[in-house]
Amino acid sequence: MSKIDLDIRQEPRDRLFFDQYQYRLQFNLRYAWCMRSYDHDDLDRRLKNYHGRDRGAPFLTDPQTHADLHNMCELLRGLPDSCKKMIQYDTVFLYTNDLAIIEDMSQVDYIGQVKIGQAVMVYPKDTVMLQNPVHQYRTFLKHKWWDLETSNHIKKFLLGRQELFQITRSFREKLERTGRLATQDHHFVDHDDPNLLLMLSLVCPGIINKTLPIQAK
Repeated sequence: MSKIDLDIRQEPRDRLFFDQYQYRLQFNLRYAWCMRSYDHDDLDRRLKNYHGRDRGAPFLTDPQTHADLHNMCELLRGLPDSCKKMIQYDTVFLYTNDLAIIEDMSQVDYIGQVKIGQAVMVYPKDTVMLQNPVHQYRTFLKHKWWDLETSNHIKKFLLGRQELFQITRSFREKLERTGRLATQDHHFVDHDDPNLLLMLSLVCPGIINKTLPIQAK
């Protein structure tokens, strides 16, 4: 049995990764963010500029670190267009349908915290699956920075109807703060009555992103 067979983790989902990819590989490589353009010259510039700003940082251009980053940059550049690449801070994500790519990349000896996921579609698409759900619908809000007057209207509407909306603690804390409100696309409210959305849209046109049904797992 290969290493990839041993390390792969199945992830129950309602769709493939990005609606396209069956597999995801993620791994850590220090200063991976310097490779975001997948260009060797830009990698060197980012390393040099970062070290120049932070004299207390470890020396970034030691031979091994430098060689590993440039080697990985070349490996990423050589991946086919069918493979989606993403870098967030020191973590690299690869999405693909080719298991051979995952296997080859996971065996690079200088990377760490390797995790491999396989999307397994077991849930209905565009449906929120919860243990013991309380409400029938989940409405996600749009990512936007609202003016002060609109912010006050949103806060008053949602906080004044908490018996009708289920709001997460972190979002409620934002609503309870004074000043302008910035909603994010991960902010949501759970509810039962679709007519509440019409009222919310009248209070703040354009605030609703999408509404999905909720089902029990």
